[in-house]
Amino acid sequence: MTNNYFGNLIEYLKENYEIDTFKQSLCDMEVDNIIGIEIDDNVKNIYEHYKLFNLVWFKEGKYWGEINYVPYEDLDKEHEELVEIMKEIYDTNGDKYELVSDIMNWYPLFYFGNGDAFCLDKRNGNVVLYEHEVYDSGKNLHGLIIARTIDDLYYKWSKIHFADVYYWDKICNDEGIDINSEFAHKYLL
Repeated sequence: MTNNYFGNLIEYLKENYEIDTFKQSLCDMEVDNIIGIEIDDNVKNIYEHYKLFNLVWFKEGKYWGEINYVPYEDLDKEHEELVEIMKEIYDTNGDKYELVSDIMNWYPLFYFGNGDAFCLDKRNGNVVLYEHEVYDSGKNLHGLIIARTIDDLYYKWSKIHFADVYYWDKICNDEGIDINSEFAHKYLL
């Protein structure tokens, strides 16, 4: 039996949070992998059945989390848009190529309201954090590892109820989201 990550999240949020925005559109398609990277049945279920999933929630009037899911059919388009942004900002053939070469291999999976995104790196299957202001701070320039696989992303992120963590570097270790970290405990409630 597959885990319905999004369905489980909605049920949990209805009991514990205030849902501000909820939009979904379902589809029926067959998906074997994501940009050539194998996925388990739980993740396959999401990409085969969700064309749109956008959710924002609050707790006691404070923003707590958001999912702005990129469906299977939009992965290439979102990747191309990210590449175009890099080309506009930097000379990708010149001395700045090293700075953006990583991002040129990333496919956005989820966007956040501030412009950040979780991206799948097609070279190694890692899910990394693209920070919209990464060039201003230089921190996590090559992407903070959120999960080692897309399956791992859904599993670990679901354990903290898909929270939008402000300081991802405090909740992640070398393997991505550390659900046993002290910082993760506030999201486990």
